[in-house]
Amino acid sequence: MGYLADIYVIKKTRSKKLADDFLNHFLPNRKESSSEYLIPEYSDNPTHEFENTDELMSFLEKNENYPNRIYWRNTDEKNLNKHGMIFYNEDGTMIFGISRNAEMSGNLNTENEDQCLIEMKKYFDTNLGYVQYENPPADSYEEFVEIVNNLEK
Repeated sequence: MGYLADIYVIKKTRSKKLADDFLNHFLPNRKESSSEYLIPEYSDNPTHEFENTDELMSFLEKNENYPNRIYWRNTDEKNLNKHGMIFYNEDGTMIFGISRNAEMSGNLNTENEDQCLIEMKKYFDTNLGYVQYENPPADSYEEFVEIVNNLEK
């Protein structure tokens, strides 16, 4: 198995419609990566339990103070987008992510992930995005912007 490049963009929203549109556009053939969804996430004593991502995303849209992470696996092996992710932050923002295979040889070729970042920025009409390798995104809008600014220096 190779390394994955994680491509992230952030939006100041909790819109379920935007989440669904993102998934349908970038990962139309997908399977949820979990069988249960809890609030708080990974809790032994959850206050809320959901059977699928649709129910969870509806809850998170209305309850902006709850953080959560949702992952999907692409069922189309030929698609460059291997995984989709949405991170709900406590500040009411959402980070949208796509994982793609990354070439980790001596001469690093980042064209694959760079192209995805361009596509995602255009799709979301934003300049706030970056690529990480096997690393989760920032936890807030402020932290995300700081990472983007540091990468652009």
